[in-house]
Amino acid sequence: MLNQLSINLFEYLLTYSPNIAGIIFYAIILVFAILMYKRNSYTYGITLMISSILVLVSEIIYMAIQYPFLAYRLSVELGLPLFEVAFILTIWSIVFLIINVISTIFLVVSIYLIYKTHKKDRID
Repeated sequence: MLNQLSINLFEYLLTYSPNIAGIIFYAIILVFAILMYKRNSYTYGITLMISSILVLVSEIIYMAIQYPFLAYRLSVELGLPLFEVAFILTIWSIVFLIINVISTIFLVVSIYLIYKTHKKDRID
C-alpha cells in the first residue's frame, strides 16, 4: 500500500539526484580514507571513514523512507492527522540533523588532524 505512489524514473532521478551525487562523493571519500589508513595508518583516516559512513547512512535512510513523499504517504494513504504527520516529519528532520552534525564534527576533526600531521616548516 505504501509503494503505490506513481512516479516514473525521470522524476525519481530528479528528486534524488543530489542524494545520489552525495552517495557517490562520500563513497569515493570512504575508499580514499580506507586506502589512506591501510597504507600509512594515519589516525585521521578513521575519523574520515566515520564521517563518510555517517553521511552514507543518512542518505540511504533518506532515500529508503522516500522522505520527499513521506508527508503525502502519511496523510493521504495512511490517513494520519496533520499534527501526527508534522510530528513524524519533525522527528525525522531531527534525526537527519543529528547524523549530519556528528558527521560534520568528524570531518572537521579529520581536517584538523590532516593539517596537524602534514604541517611542515617551509623556508622561502
